[in-house]
Amino acid sequence: MYRMKKFALVLLALASTSSVSYSQSDPVAEAKAKVDEAAQSLTKYQSEHSDLRRQLYKEINQLDDEAIDLSKQLRKLESDEALRTTNSKKLDKEVETRKNQFNYTSGLLNQYSKAFVTRIHPSEYQLYREPVGIIDQTALNAADQPVREIEERAKVLALGIKRLKEISGGSTYEGKALGFAGKSISGKFMIMGPSVFFANSDGLSEGICPARDTGSNFPAFVSINKSNGAILKTIQSGVGMLPFDGTLGKAIIAEMKHPGGQNKALEHIMLFNDIAKNMMFDGWIAIGICVLMIAIGWTVAARKIVFLNSIEKGNREFLKQWSKVSNDLTTLERNSNAVESTKLNETPAMKRSPFYEIYHIGSDEITNRIAATNSGHKGLSGRSIQAVRAALDSGLVQLQHKLTDGLVYLTISIAGGPYVGLLGTVVGVMITFAIISKEGEVNVNAIAPGIASALLATVAGLIVAIPALFVYSYLNNRIKNITSEVKVFIDEFVAKMAEFYPQVNEATAPKFSDQDDS
Repeated sequence: MYRMKKFALVLLALASTSSVSYSQSDPVAEAKAKVDEAAQSLTKYQSEHSDLRRQLYKEINQLDDEAIDLSKQLRKLESDEALRTTNSKKLDKEVETRKNQFNYTSGLLNQYSKAFVTRIHPSEYQLYREPVGIIDQTALNAADQPVREIEERAKVLALGIKRLKEISGGSTYEGKALGFAGKSISGKFMIMGPSVFFANSDGLSEGICPARDTGSNFPAFVSINKSNGAILKTIQSGVGMLPFDGTLGKAIIAEMKHPGGQNKALEHIMLFNDIAKNMMFDGWIAIGICVLMIAIGWTVAARKIVFLNSIEKGNREFLKQWSKVSNDLTTLERNSNAVESTKLNETPAMKRSPFYEIYHIGSDEITNRIAATNSGHKGLSGRSIQAVRAALDSGLVQLQHKLTDGLVYLTISIAGGPYVGLLGTVVGVMITFAIISKEGEVNVNAIAPGIASALLATVAGLIVAIPALFVYSYLNNRIKNITSEVKVFIDEFVAKMAEFYPQVNEATAPKFSDQDDS
């Protein structure tokens, strides 16, 4: 409204400056003419203003519609962009996955091609070493062509599958083997599964070729004298009976050396005997200490187990008799006049029970305090009950010392046994290397016995520690259970004492000196 008034004043000002001339003689008419002119102008401007507003609102609505359309297009473009980004990431991930799969497959086939020659039977080197080498070199040359590289490396896999088919059905081929004194013998091989048989053309030498590396391209040959030409006949005709051996010849060689076989346990015992023969003086000292620790630890463990068994037996017998007295602890002060039904039927086993000791400590304390009063049973004061509880706790501490007595030897065995054995091993290894350096020769046959004998000390230390650890855990658990049961019994005893001997006034309670309390 304020703007309209201002607009009208502006129109009046414009009208006052108009070139129309009015008569100065009639100011009212002149003013009226100006007002009419201003009203007309105002009406005109209002109409124009309304038209302009309608036009502006129309344009605004059009712009709003365009903005909405653009917003929809923007959201669609953003959605398309997000979808393209997701697809791009998926493609990148798929490409990375394919690369990893290619690298894994290529590496696996590469390892297979390298292991193929080294893990086949030595007699097959003559067949596969050259073709596998050619395939491997061709694959390396095609490193910039992934498809061709995979195809080349797959040829080794196909070669291996072909080999499996051949050896499962009895593959034969010509070659050479190393016989006695490293002399090469020409003949014919036959592969039957894991076993490789060999025979020369004249039939004088026939036997097996174990999977043993000879350091050359030829396999070792072990003659079987009792075959009577059966191996040569089977190789030449493809029909016959052969000794199938899944251990690649080791079992047949062992059977030839030890007919009838040998007990594995006995073999291990004999190995320990051989190791002990090479034991040095320092190793025997470590083993002697370990034997001493075993003797002490196992003796303590055996005695402790017997002791705990006797305690648990006494506890069971005591608890059977405890029900007679637990119903009325006031009989403790009248033990001399108590009837048989309220007396404990004491047995030798019961006297070893911790419950029995705690019970008598408490009963003696209660009896002494009740006997100190001349006016009959009046109960116990708060201090007296605390004193009795302290006496029971003291008995519990003494029991714990008695139960854990000797366990320190087991902990010493657990902690010290491996270190003693390790010390013997380290000293033995050190001396072994010192001897080798002094002699100036590095020979496995010279190192192995010394190292094996040195490790025997560590074995002895572990034999000390492992059983001691198990026994200690077992005994410690039983001791904890007994201690917990005694604590529960003490709480029950104190609760019944407070029930049957209610607290009395401290002033009327009997007075005890420190000596009496003890």
